[in-house]
Amino acid sequence: PPSPPRCPRPSEAIFGVLRDLGGPGGRSVPLPQALEVLGARGFTPAQVSAALDEYEALNVLQVNPSRTRVTFV
Repeated sequence: PPSPPRCPRPSEAIFGVLRDLGGPGGRSVPLPQALEVLGARGFTPAQVSAALDEYEALNVLQVNPSRTRVTFV
């Protein structure tokens, strides 16, 4: 039987929101704006930080040293 649709993990959902914020062909997103949008959707700063660390480790995105911008690689 097909498995029930699963809820994405917070980091997957956060990545999806960041991708949306980047727009079509978007290469980067200002982190303060992203935190505002994600916070409004109920994600905690700790969840956002964990998601950024996770995707940075996978070389999917990079956060600049001053943590003001997220860039997709």
